[in-house]
Amino acid sequence: MELESRVHKWSLVNNSKPDVLVHVGGTRFHLHKDPLSRRSGYLKRHLTTVNELTLSPPLNITAETFSLVTAFCYGSHLELTPFNVVSLRVAAELLLMTGAGRNDVRDNLSNLTESYLRRVVFVNVEYIKIVLRSCLTLLPESETTAFLVGRCIEALTEVGDGECVNEFLEQAVILPAGDFVVVVGAVQQRFPRHDLLYRVVDAYVKEHDGEITEEEKVRICNSIDCDKLSPQLLLHAVQNPKMSLRFIVRAMLQEQVNTRHSIITAADAVATSSGHRKREITDAERDSSVTLGSLLQRDTAARQNCRLRAAMDSTSSRIKSLEKELDEMKKLISKETERMMESSSKSRSVMDSARSASFHCGNVDKMQRGERGSVSSLSTTFRRGGSSPQTQHKREKSLGKRLMNGIKNALSLSKQEAKKNASTVEEIYDGLEDFVWIKDDDNISEELHSHYIKNK
Repeated sequence: MELESRVHKWSLVNNSKPDVLVHVGGTRFHLHKDPLSRRSGYLKRHLTTVNELTLSPPLNITAETFSLVTAFCYGSHLELTPFNVVSLRVAAELLLMTGAGRNDVRDNLSNLTESYLRRVVFVNVEYIKIVLRSCLTLLPESETTAFLVGRCIEALTEVGDGECVNEFLEQAVILPAGDFVVVVGAVQQRFPRHDLLYRVVDAYVKEHDGEITEEEKVRICNSIDCDKLSPQLLLHAVQNPKMSLRFIVRAMLQEQVNTRHSIITAADAVATSSGHRKREITDAERDSSVTLGSLLQRDTAARQNCRLRAAMDSTSSRIKSLEKELDEMKKLISKETERMMESSSKSRSVMDSARSASFHCGNVDKMQRGERGSVSSLSTTFRRGGSSPQTQHKREKSLGKRLMNGIKNALSLSKQEAKKNASTVEEIYDGLEDFVWIKDDDNISEELHSHYIKNK
């Protein structure tokens, strides 16, 4: 009624009948070209050469909204509410109602609706909820023309009402794929974290499984920034078969980057030279075009380098230890060589004495037993020595004891030295066994043999 009254009044004042016909959703509007062209750039352009026009999609304008817009063009006062401000704000953008009346907000529908949103709607949670619901029915234009969805989400975040964003996103699950892409695209720009967005996208993909194309699924999943996901949801995304393959690959890449950063950060905390590793982190963050294969290759190479460095360090430490042991062995060998040479010198002296004594004792013993030479020759020998047989017998006993004691002293090495010088001792013992007096005198032989075995 308001519009008809305004049109009739205009006809009377200007003595002009309606000269254009506009069709909107099955409703016909008989209007004047002049007031429409002054307020709307779109109508001015399209009504220049024609007198009849149909407003159809993609112009998302209902007959009710167009009635309010044309009444505004004829000078009517608009009563803005949270229920109609979205449709009027969208219509103002679609019909290019932004040029005229720049000095007066009341003459500019775009400025008028924008002012109402800022002053009334975005400061009231309940109004924001109403506007958001209206935005769902006017997608995608409500977001593509005036960014109303994203701005409402941002307003709810600022006032601290998280539970309303959840409700809105849950309602968005029933939207067509194209509209849902617009919604999540608006939300993802204003969320510092994307955990909630991931849950909504996951629910949407599961709800519409088999109904959306792979291309649509890719567009929906691309709204999620994997870098803004918590580690738990990032792991869930990697194992989510409902998501697009491209998104899963991006999630795997991000997980690898996060793991790499965690390892390097932990290493930097205990490393003394952290500058180099921090540059590696910077390089990894700067290289956003890295592929999964190259990242895995870098990670594998880094691990191999770490293992190689560890092996080299271990080998170097072992070499140093062996060198130290070798030096100690050289010193020990040198010391033992000196001892052996000293012992060998003493052994030769004792052996020479033993051989000389055994030779004389052997000859004397053999002369007494008559094994070699005659009694007359033995008597001649004793006479030449100027000694009686009893005196000679005492000398032999005394000489035998001294020989045995000398050999014991030569063989009386420590057990440790005896083991190292076993060959020398064996040579001494084997050499002594060749002498006749050892074979003939069982007491001396057994005593020396037992002493040898004990020290061997």
